[in-house]
Parts: sequence; C-alpha cells; structure tokens
Amino acid sequence: MPPMETIKTATFEALMELAVADGDGYVFTLDGETFRIKDTLEITGIATRKGYIIIY
Repeated sequence: MPPMETIKTATFEALMELAVADGDGYVFTLDGETFRIKDTLEITGIATRKGYIIIY
C-alpha cells in the first residue's frame, strides 16, 4: 500500500493572522520557517510554494 499523501490547506484569513507587523513590514512564520515580507500579499506565494491549498 503506498504511503498516504498529506494535503495542507489553510484559509487566507488564518494565514494573515500569522503575519506580525514589525514596523518595516511583517514577520510571517509558516511550518517553522520565518519570512520577512513587505506586503501581506506575499503570503499566498509562500504558502503555495510550501504546498498549501489556500481557501479564500
């Protein structure tokens, strides 16, 4: 039997809650990796690259 594939999903709102304003942009942490971003619109690209399906 092949191993089960994990499907990661998240709502955009839940991902937005992970972004913390730091005065110069945001600090966004996902799956233990921290990103410094200028705009919250970058969150979609980061989550997609990490294999998430984003629910809007």
